[in-house]
Amino acid sequence: MPMARYTPIMSANSFPFAVRVIGFKPQELEIFDASFALGHGKGSGYFRLDEDNLQDPDLYIADGEDLRALVALSDLRPSDVRPVLLVGTPVVPLPYIGVERPIRWQRLFEALDELIEKRADTLARLEASDVVAVPERRRHRRVDIDLTDPSDYQGMRTELPHGGAVLVVDRTPAFRDHLAELLLRQQVEVLWARGEVEAEGACARQRVAVALINTSLQDVDPYRLCQALKTARPHDRTSVILLANRGAYEAQRARLAGADGYLTKPVAGHHLVSALKKFMRMPR
Repeated sequence: MPMARYTPIMSANSFPFAVRVIGFKPQELEIFDASFALGHGKGSGYFRLDEDNLQDPDLYIADGEDLRALVALSDLRPSDVRPVLLVGTPVVPLPYIGVERPIRWQRLFEALDELIEKRADTLARLEASDVVAVPERRRHRRVDIDLTDPSDYQGMRTELPHGGAVLVVDRTPAFRDHLAELLLRQQVEVLWARGEVEAEGACARQRVAVALINTSLQDVDPYRLCQALKTARPHDRTSVILLANRGAYEAQRARLAGADGYLTKPVAGHHLVSALKKFMRMPR
């Protein structure tokens, strides 16, 4: 089913603010979307990131009564730069502010506004001290186990792979050149392929940590190519990020092909680098 929500390109201090909502039922997500659309805060405004969208959020809202949500949250490196609001009474002790159920939306927006104000103060201090904010960790689709015991909360973590190139599948090398410039300091090799055959050949010849596929290319089926790149080197892990126009990302096909997520074009440089850092180790 195509993803219809538009995800704006935002800087760290712009608004509306991007929210990653974790652990809620589909009907609850629809209520969040409707409430965000109406807006009840101090004028900041908020919107929900789709599950597969790899853009870094500005903050999280998590269901404190859902252990799966808390396990997922533990992987995401919440911080004062990327704060958390819990809904409901958490089943394990956590150092985050919360709102009670049933949700009083005015109170929820007040809590979000408070977190955003504290976040702005933290960002100002980091900017003054030249400290780099850490990108959001990769979000894993976990095995569907019965997480009912709080002792199961201890998060399962995986290490990011070392080494490997970034492959750009696009019509011209212009985007590859732009990305190579962004990654110059990290000394990451950036390859370019104009079609499926070239892309599969590049992955067969050397280790590719992340492939970026422009979904708008003629004569390229991005979902078929994604599946092929995933299996090109069975002993190496290649992550695939789809670069899609708004409304053009087909979530079901992407997941069946093994895609790791998407970014909406045009992609701001800092969002692109942050997405890559979710799947490969880079020097800060």
